[in-house]
Amino acid sequence: MGRFIFRIVLFLSLFVSVAGQSIRAVDSFSSGEEKKYQVTYGESYHNYLPGSLLRIGVVFKNNSSENLKISQSLLVVDSAGVKVWDTVINLELLPSGGVTIPLMVPVPKLAGTFKLTIDEGENGNNASTPSFVFNVIQPKKSPRLSKLLVHTPDSEEGLSKFLKTWDIKAPELSWGQVLLLGKKSWTQYVAGEKDISLLVDRALKREMSVIFTDIAPTDKDEDHLTKITLPYGVSVRFIKAKSPEQSFVLKSDYKELIFDFTANKMQPWNGYFGITVPATDLRFEGTKVKINAYATTGENPYRFPLVELIPKDAKGKVYLSQIITDGRLDESVTPPRNHPELPAYDPAAVQFLLNLISATVGDNLLK
Repeated sequence: MGRFIFRIVLFLSLFVSVAGQSIRAVDSFSSGEEKKYQVTYGESYHNYLPGSLLRIGVVFKNNSSENLKISQSLLVVDSAGVKVWDTVINLELLPSGGVTIPLMVPVPKLAGTFKLTIDEGENGNNASTPSFVFNVIQPKKSPRLSKLLVHTPDSEEGLSKFLKTWDIKAPELSWGQVLLLGKKSWTQYVAGEKDISLLVDRALKREMSVIFTDIAPTDKDEDHLTKITLPYGVSVRFIKAKSPEQSFVLKSDYKELIFDFTANKMQPWNGYFGITVPATDLRFEGTKVKINAYATTGENPYRFPLVELIPKDAKGKVYLSQIITDGRLDESVTPPRNHPELPAYDPAAVQFLLNLISATVGDNLLK
């Protein structure tokens, strides 16, 4: 599994560096008719808790052959264009010189979408005005989720901590409506370990929903992936895709799944270079089950990283999610600066997993 993740991160570093260059080129501003200086933004996370801090580098580049004294206003506006924060950067640039100003922006205390930009009073409505869009998200449980209990094995330390934090943990399987399994459990299940297989069987016989999160190939030779046997006589293979994905779209038909999101399209999440779906597709075989897609990927709408398996003549439901939440659920995870490839907390990932749990439970399981 570690080798697989390493190869993903190595590939993504190349994938994102190319994409990132084109983004930064758009997010630039040249001052005056002679385009004497240019402003661009560096990399930063896009999702924040209310009242946290956004750290970002603002780059000033002198395009002229003379010294420039600059007094540049920067501000944060909400989705309605109302200013919620501002500051002024004063500096002097040498001919053809440049400097990066490390900026720390206080994140608004209210949820919403915001934009760090240049004062439009100076720049008018110029399409080249640089902007950095970020979201402020305060995760919350839906009313439906507040009625549920979820069980996870003790070996899933991260998920156990997550469930305890949100007060939805069931100490015993018989207490819960959902069995939540992560990467460790998936590896054990694929390897055919009896304890995890029996746990899944027990949950399904109780008509529970079984969720596998962060599923990925476990083969050492990733060029010859084996067929994995699932419940209900279904099997799945991982097929290599052209590239990983930084965004995905939740099906709006499932209201619990999009609870408290302002849009059903998920933009790049924090950490792992913003990648949310790895470069593998799922291919299923089996006839006694109905397969529903809960999400599609942003660039290729024919990739389905989140699916529901409903048996035609058996109990329970199984959910398989490739969407990368591991390392993004714990608020204490704070990677070193300038390491966008490392995992990082993301409140959007937290809201997604809360919503997924809620969306998998039918009215028949509500207590």
